[in-house]
Amino acid sequence: MSNALRILKEKNEYPIVFIGSGISRRYLSGFPGWNELLKEFWDDLNTSKDFYGFLNNLRREIEERGIISEYDLDYQTNIAAGSEIEVLYNEKFFREETVIPGFDQEKAYKTRWSPFKVALSNRFSLYQIKQGMTEEYKLFKAFINKTQIVITTNYDTFIEDSVNSDTNGGMKKYIGQKGFFEPTVGWSEIYKIHGCVEEPSSIVISKPDYDRFEKNSILISAKIITMLIHSPIIFLGYSLTDGNVRKIIRDFSSSMTPDEIKKMASKIIIVEREEGQRDIVEQTFYDKDLGCEYTVLKTDNYELLCSILTEIDQGVHPAEVRKYQHVIKKLIVNRGKSGSLNTLLLSPEGLEDIERRIGDEKLVVALGETTYIFQMPDLLTYVYDYFFGGKTIHTEIALRFIASQAATSRIPFLKHVEGVDIDSTSLHSTEKEKLKQRIERYASPDSCIRSISETYKIRARTIAEIVAQGHQPYKEYEIISYNSLRINTEEIGQYLKGKLEVCKADGLRSLLTPFRRLLMIYDFLTNK
Repeated sequence: MSNALRILKEKNEYPIVFIGSGISRRYLSGFPGWNELLKEFWDDLNTSKDFYGFLNNLRREIEERGIISEYDLDYQTNIAAGSEIEVLYNEKFFREETVIPGFDQEKAYKTRWSPFKVALSNRFSLYQIKQGMTEEYKLFKAFINKTQIVITTNYDTFIEDSVNSDTNGGMKKYIGQKGFFEPTVGWSEIYKIHGCVEEPSSIVISKPDYDRFEKNSILISAKIITMLIHSPIIFLGYSLTDGNVRKIIRDFSSSMTPDEIKKMASKIIIVEREEGQRDIVEQTFYDKDLGCEYTVLKTDNYELLCSILTEIDQGVHPAEVRKYQHVIKKLIVNRGKSGSLNTLLLSPEGLEDIERRIGDEKLVVALGETTYIFQMPDLLTYVYDYFFGGKTIHTEIALRFIASQAATSRIPFLKHVEGVDIDSTSLHSTEKEKLKQRIERYASPDSCIRSISETYKIRARTIAEIVAQGHQPYKEYEIISYNSLRINTEEIGQYLKGKLEVCKADGLRSLLTPFRRLLMIYDFLTNK
């Protein structure tokens, strides 16, 4: 493992992530880079002039104005190209020589939106995940769900859609520079600094747009420096030659002291795609032009990268932290001003209800360091979260739940006791003793299998073979348990997930004893 990733894991800090077009190009079909995008619209203009001839002329004009680095030259050339294409495209629209779906002359007149930006918005509003990326994309989503803040120059909604599809709280979205002008929570937020398809007028594409953006860029730099004090920053989908990322790094490095710059190398990580590279190759650079030191990770193995980053776990997802902070602010600041602040009991599962009840004189609030505040899960919630839900239940809550179950009740527990010093937890001594007895009682899958009735000891090698026999659920579970050491473990996992999802959909909260036996055996197969 690279040293930078090892430090991230050890410090267990949710990162701030900058995401560029390289990520959308990796996961989305037909997603263009900056040059490809400009060429698409240039070709639509039917000017009969070569696109790269057009770029060459613009580049020469910029070079004649003075000395400029190669990186900045490409950056400024693309901005200038975007400006000219916007003018030409808008003229063509107003001459009624091109049609934009859902946008006509009347709407253009009333909204004063640039037709070019509306066309860009349409271009990026619909997207499709590439085939063959299912597993990697799943890991990527799990990683993004654990980011504190995402800052992106992309117009599309791929990132926030990915997060919102997996979490109830979702991400708070700030388009343009809105989030840099107002107080924010600082958790589970996405800043779309170059605009978003949802607001065509916010899109940054031309020189006037970039000029307005740069006028307030000091606000972005100030906020990033504040974030850096507490959190590492990872750049994904950018190249070191990308003018956007170079400007961002240059802006906030110029605001730092020499001592702060020395500490930046382990805080700023740029992931560069190197085609075919299955390892993660780490290098540290000092860039005189940028005035700072940073770490570069080169890889094409994003499954490995994301699986390492998802191991960062502070016990609660950033989206839940944001919900907590939002509700507490409304309670303490808003209710406090009215002189009606009582006491409050907070739990992750009850936040929405608490927010609805702010103002209710019966609502009670309790905030403290030594009191462990929690809501006990039911059996189905616990089991589904344990295997398939991303471990959102805090370890001590899970241990307390396990200890609350009857001594002979079979439930999965290995993940929550692995490497845990039970005596050092805040549990009651009786709960600790119950946990120790459970660990001793259930030491192997044999402790579950040997108690299966002889009636159900029917040999089989696959679940499909057992299901095809048409047994009642009780018997089906027992036969699968008896053959669990012969059946493919992944097949058992898929079977259990399907059954649990049916239970959730039907609103069931209790589980048959043979099903709980099978769950516990699966726990041994996957976690022991």
